[in-house]
Order: sequence, then C-alpha cells, then structure tokens
Amino acid sequence: MTSTTTTRRTTPVRSQKEVISVSQTTLNKYSRVGLWALPIYGLANLVGTLSSQPDYHKAANFPAYARYIHTPSFLASHLGLSLLGTGIGLLGFTALFVYLTIRGSGVSVVAFVSTIIGSVFMAAVFGVAAFAQPAIGKAFLAGHHDAIALNSSVYGTALNLTVAGSLLLYFAGAVLFAIAISRSRALPRTAGILFAASFPVFAIGSITGTVLASVAALVQIASAIWIARSVSSTTDTHRTTAVIVDQEPPALVATDA
Repeated sequence: MTSTTTTRRTTPVRSQKEVISVSQTTLNKYSRVGLWALPIYGLANLVGTLSSQPDYHKAANFPAYARYIHTPSFLASHLGLSLLGTGIGLLGFTALFVYLTIRGSGVSVVAFVSTIIGSVFMAAVFGVAAFAQPAIGKAFLAGHHDAIALNSSVYGTALNLTVAGSLLLYFAGAVLFAIAISRSRALPRTAGILFAASFPVFAIGSITGTVLASVAALVQIASAIWIARSVSSTTDTHRTTAVIVDQEPPALVATDA
C-alpha cells in the first residue's frame, strides 16, 4: 500500500507593482544640507548691491548708463548673481519646503508654489537685463541715439507688470514660509519673520538705489544661517516608513512527496 503525504508551505507571490519605500530620514538629511543654499542666495544679493546702474530715466545720465551696462562685469553679474543666485535660492526654498512638509505643514505647499512662479517670471526680467541691455548700451555708444527709445520700449508696461506680478508672488511666498516656520515649532519664529521681511526691503532698496538693499541682504544672510543652524542642531526623530502598493496575499502552494 502506497501512502501519499501532502505538505503545504506558504510562499509569497509578489505583485508586478513594486513596493514603494519612502524614507523621511533621507529627505530630512537632504533638506538639512539644502537649507545652506539660502545664506548663499543672500550673499549673492549682497554682492549685487555693491554697485548700481545710473538712472536711465534722466536723459543726462543715459551716456553713463550706456557705459555701465556695456561692461563685461554687468553681464557677468547678471549671469552669476541674478540668474545663478536665483537658482541657488530656489534650491534653498525647495529644501525648506521639504523640511516643513515632512512635518505636516500645508502652508509650505502654497508658499513653495508662489515662490517658484514668482521666481520664474523674475528670471525672465533678469534675462532681459543680461542680454538686451548690453546691446542697447553698445548701440548708443556707437552713435545710435535711438537706442534711448529702444530702452524705453524694452522697459515698458509689459515688463513693469511682469516685475510687479513676480514681486507680489515672491513676497507672498516669503510671508507664507514665515507662517509655516512659525507653526512648525521646529524652526525659530523670529528668524522666519526676519527672512520674510528682508525681501520687500531688499526690493525697495534695489529700486531706489539706497543702502536698504545691502542691509536687507545682510538680514537675509543672518536669518538664513539661523534657520539652517537650528535645523542642523536638532535631533532627527523621523524614521523610514514604507508604503506597500497592491501586494497580493500569500498563496498556498501544494507539494506532493
């Protein structure tokens, strides 16, 4: 007589969909490093205030204005300080957004969106300054005095509205980030307020050509360092979490012996 023994063992059958692993610890680590981009952004703004272009609205100043915008240093400053500086700043704001979002801040999402959109429009203005202004200055210095009208056309209503809109979005993002920092209880509230307040003051100082721009840039640097250092000094209590997507239950596989 032959006896058949059936042994059952369980083996998991994996779904075709991958298991998604989300590491908050890793995101925290990257955001802590990325926050140091904000003081660098403030430093770029500070260096940009060390010189200012003559006011082209006054006809008597236009020759000096043309000479100023025609120099290689003018192009380099806009590429290195304005455009690259804005890019570095966005990396810092992204890190701040990630750090705050991990801690459940819904306000940081709106702040990040407002800051990004405002920065993109502002970058368009920086691009005009970097490439159009040197050409205008070169034309004027070559004897084409109709470049004055061309300059007025470039810096006309459309560009001014773009500047105004981008600044409003950027300021709104800074204020919302300050609110998110205040609510997070993980970052210094005063540093967030100072950081947010520095942006409109910097804009006013830049437009009017006063020392306010330099003062605001220094406040940006100091408050950003305060934020970054406070993050670096805190203990990371967030752990890795895993999210399993559509994993099928284990199947029973029969093996006859």
